[in-house]
Amino acid sequence: MDFSIKFLVIIVIEAIMAVGLFLYLSKGTLTTGYIGSELRISRTYDFFLPMLLLSNIVIVGVTGIIGIAVLIFMSHRIAGPMFRFEKVLDEISKGDLTYKFKLRQGDQFKELEKRINELTDTLDSKTGNIKSGLTEISKMLSRLRTPASAHSADKDFERLLQDISQKLIELQEAANYFKTSQDQQIRKF
Repeated sequence: MDFSIKFLVIIVIEAIMAVGLFLYLSKGTLTTGYIGSELRISRTYDFFLPMLLLSNIVIVGVTGIIGIAVLIFMSHRIAGPMFRFEKVLDEISKGDLTYKFKLRQGDQFKELEKRINELTDTLDSKTGNIKSGLTEISKMLSRLRTPASAHSADKDFERLLQDISQKLIELQEAANYFKTSQDQQIRKF
């Protein structure tokens, strides 16, 4: 509501400035006009001031009411999405990369919604690849611990080491997709 009050104050200031400008420009001038059937000669600001004040009050009132109504409507279209962004970003920061933004039809920030959903999709995919690779390496290591025979174990052992090396390279590539604060620490050494 703070913004709508500022908006209304600006409209009132503009109306006061318009009346002030009129009074300044009409200083020292006379105007003739009919009031009913009577011809009247008066100072310009005395003749027009009551009508000008009344019209400004009506304009300020109507514009203020319409402006506040529009601002309340628009603030819901902006504040609602901002609240949703906070909730979703809280969930993402807790590690839930499956959480998606879903804004109402007509809400603002649809492009930001799309971009953040693309970001979480990418994070979800890359993190899923890392988890999957770690699971595969764990399975390979458990197979290394239980070789069937000494002769076949050498060949199996060599093949498993190659598979593990390949999986580690894939995991390294997936992990290197992200720039992290640890990267800076690693470069220092």
